Amino acid sequence: MLEKLKRILLEFQERPLPAITRRDAVLPVLEGKATIVTGMRRVGKTSLCRQKMRELMDAGLDKTQILYLNFEDDRLAGFRLEDCQSILDAYYSLWPDNRSRECYFFFDEIQNVENWERFVRRLLDTMDVHVILTGSSSKLLTTEIATAMRGRSVSVELLPYSFGEYLRHRGVFDDVPEHLSDDAIARLRHGMDEFFQLGGFPEVYQYADAMTRGEILQEYSDMVVLKDVVERHEVANITALRRLLSFLYNNDSQKFSVTNFWKTLNQGMQVKCSKNDLFDFIGFLEEACILYRTELHTSSEKAKMVNPDKVYMVDVGLVRAMADDPTADRGWLLENLVYLHLRRCKCQVGYYNTADGKEVDFHVSDRQNRRRSLVQVCWSLNAPDTLKREVPTLLKAGKELGIRRLLLVTWDEEKELDGGVQVVPIWKLLSGHVPILAEI
Repeated sequence: MLEKLKRILLEFQERPLPAITRRDAVLPVLEGKATIVTGMRRVGKTSLCRQKMRELMDAGLDKTQILYLNFEDDRLAGFRLEDCQSILDAYYSLWPDNRSRECYFFFDEIQNVENWERFVRRLLDTMDVHVILTGSSSKLLTTEIATAMRGRSVSVELLPYSFGEYLRHRGVFDDVPEHLSDDAIARLRHGMDEFFQLGGFPEVYQYADAMTRGEILQEYSDMVVLKDVVERHEVANITALRRLLSFLYNNDSQKFSVTNFWKTLNQGMQVKCSKNDLFDFIGFLEEACILYRTELHTSSEKAKMVNPDKVYMVDVGLVRAMADDPTADRGWLLENLVYLHLRRCKCQVGYYNTADGKEVDFHVSDRQNRRRSLVQVCWSLNAPDTLKREVPTLLKAGKELGIRRLLLVTWDEEKELDGGVQVVPIWKLLSGHVPILAEI
């Protein structure tokens, strides 16, 4: 193992860091804490680590002070906790002077090593190193981290490209200008057309062929099912799991009831599965960062329990690749885009039901500054029925909750309505020109 690790470490040192699109996510490095990057497979966690490496080297750090290992490397298959000391032995035998220098250790897909946290805690306690970890399971953000690291970590969630990162990747804008000319607006609208079709997974932009892009995204979904759910959790009822995920792709941004789906699965599809298994499957898929849930915004815990969660997928391009009809409801995909934007902005998000049972898509809050807003999403307000349905619901919810910041996000309409409702186009929201929360 020692010689194998030396070869892997030397390969990293000899290979130049590839050029990458700059991500907006920041990797903080805090004394005595590990930095943990999580997200679904293929969102660019390794590239974000390489971005950090480049920043460190630009600031004067020698590359040999950086150790990088990817635990999905087939040469590290079966790597165990007791093998971890070999990492230090290999690294310091190659560069012994680094024992007295500040070093940065990057470990990709660390969750593949059982009890990895013991090794990381030892590094933090006994050595002058900063540790940056990545993992494809959101457990690294929640219970696993809380238990394993005992307050010794800071976490960063990475999603697929945001609209701004997409624009940077495509060379439209390195950073969206603060003041928009007619030309800039035209480029934002054109960019939104493509981003809405393809989503934000970096790899799909390497290929011009639509079929190839779709096949890549389908492979991502299959990889999550097999590696992050079936293998990790030893799921036996793969048919039920796949039917569940297919249903969610085809009902993006909608409320999801396990009980109702269980009836459909067992009676309509003739696939036997228990409710408990379905609850587990939803949790497993959320751990794998392929979907997210929001609950009803209410102070009543009972109301939260009896009302279903709404489910959003990690990427609209992935939904298009996996849904039976990728153009069936553009409004649902638009709502999913807004949800991902709110998540990137670190907002607390839930949906809201008015006293008369009408739904507002997003109750948005900022716990630190106690700011709040309500956000409704629809494709267009051109139809009179849509205007009569969406605006009064938003106004009523605002009155009930005492919230003045009321946004109605559409594809490409912009105006101010009575009652303070601000209609904004999706390209303007996602480019950062419309604040979600009211200014303090």
